[in-house]
Amino acid sequence: MALATIDVVESARLVGRELLAIKAGETVAIVIDDHSAMAMVRALADVAASVGAEWAILHQPSRPPERKNELSPMVEAAFERTDVLISLTGSGGAPAYAARVKELLTEKRIRTMSMVMRSLDNFTSGGALADYRALYAEGQALAAIWAAGHTMRITTEAGTDIAAPIGSDTVVVECGYATEAGKNAAFSDGEVSSRPLEGKAEGVIAIDGPGTGIARPATPIRVEVRGGRAVSVSGEGPEAAHLRHILETVPDADNIAEFGIGLNGACLRNGSFQEEKKARGNVHIAFGDNIYYGGTVRCRVHLDMVIYRPTVRLDDRVLVENGVVRLDT
Repeated sequence: MALATIDVVESARLVGRELLAIKAGETVAIVIDDHSAMAMVRALADVAASVGAEWAILHQPSRPPERKNELSPMVEAAFERTDVLISLTGSGGAPAYAARVKELLTEKRIRTMSMVMRSLDNFTSGGALADYRALYAEGQALAAIWAAGHTMRITTEAGTDIAAPIGSDTVVVECGYATEAGKNAAFSDGEVSSRPLEGKAEGVIAIDGPGTGIARPATPIRVEVRGGRAVSVSGEGPEAAHLRHILETVPDADNIAEFGIGLNGACLRNGSFQEEKKARGNVHIAFGDNIYYGGTVRCRVHLDMVIYRPTVRLDDRVLVENGVVRLDT
């Protein structure tokens, strides 16, 4: 059966006109690097122009894995005069995770759309085809439950068993829409997340899905967590070796930064971490920077790792059971 797709121009119109609601007279910054999906970059610029917005494409250098969150200072300076920030860097997530972007969001001076580390397929198939109005409503419902909770525990048959008190003061809904200052979304999208409180996560993570900079491992990567930090990484293959190298060599990369639950039923299980982390019933656990989630740990990386078929408990309530979202129970 042929894969369902939408045209890149139609996709850009969805992002620019509905999900971001770009208006005449607004300033739009589109941040790219050498690995960006240029067809989408051009289509988004055309959408901004078509509604009468002032737009600029800001090209910064591509970054190696250990510097994924490093933003060009010249690009960052432009954000002070920006209404709408669209992050389209292909090699890293710098414009999405930069500390100054978080400050501008908190001050309600900017709204943002993260499209980082994605290929053109992510914008034209799979999760891009979701009913975003329904997805946003469900994300708000989950966020309300999440914000009232205290402790989250994630388990899987593959060996994950990790628990932590959560930062319920900053529950992030990324379900497509960012139509007013202070709001952030992604595309494709569909998740709710927050940070484990710093120094509090304890247990084991068995990574059996793809992650930032790594493919889906042939056998799970086992990460032991003590006092909110990854203390050991074991597993076969280049994926485990790469993750171990980053956690051991990049300062604060070992911090447990985020728990996230995917809600998008249209997302594919295709080995792309940005697609799979939004997939309904998947969980991702991130290492490194947690500034965006209201924490204090600044790091040059934010590494999302996908976990399959999780069971997620918030206090005594089951939110996800063996990969099935249970918000109506």
